[in-house]
Amino acid sequence: MSHNGAMATGTRNPILSPWDLAAAAGVAGLSLYYRRILPRLPDPVPTHFDALGHPNGWTAKAHLPWVVFGTLLLPWLVLLAVAAAQALAPPRADGTRKVSLAPMRGLLGLGMALLMGAVLTVPLQGLRCLVIGLAAFLACLVPGLALVARASAAGLAGTPQEGHYRWGLVYVNPEDPRLWVEKRVGVGWTLNYGRPAAYWITALLVSPVFLALGAALLGRPR
Repeated sequence: MSHNGAMATGTRNPILSPWDLAAAAGVAGLSLYYRRILPRLPDPVPTHFDALGHPNGWTAKAHLPWVVFGTLLLPWLVLLAVAAAQALAPPRADGTRKVSLAPMRGLLGLGMALLMGAVLTVPLQGLRCLVIGLAAFLACLVPGLALVARASAAGLAGTPQEGHYRWGLVYVNPEDPRLWVEKRVGVGWTLNYGRPAAYWITALLVSPVFLALGAALLGRPR
């Protein structure tokens, strides 16, 4: 069995993982930095930025911990709940084990801590801190996703499903009449991109993001 628990029969992924230590380290580091920088911050503190990186939302210092640490912890807790659901779910019908999201969960927590630290620094050092924070966030998130994809691909090796997955994550099987199939990563269902309708559904799901981005860019005062 691989380190990430990509393939097994009759066993389950643990809920917590050593990867969660990365998130814990991020929370600890951010807590220390928060205590150090808080007296130097203006009140209110800019905490939301438009598509071009300019602040368009502020938070009073009294409410700042809820924003800073809530934004950090909420994604981690959601992914932890997914891990718990995986642990309680019945075994897959094909005998394979669902892939753990632990690498992405731990590195996402660390990346969010770095990003929140950068947001706190913007009032003192300028918008370049936000760019650095976003780069640090992506530098943590991308390897986490890559590790999950690698674990999934390793678990599929030598199985009949191997040829129907791209990067170990995306299901593409034109011969499968199902539009929705059980996820290998996380819980729930995912689309079969061997069916044309899957692309239309994906476009509908992501269109609000692009519409919001366009509105932010067009609505900004010149």
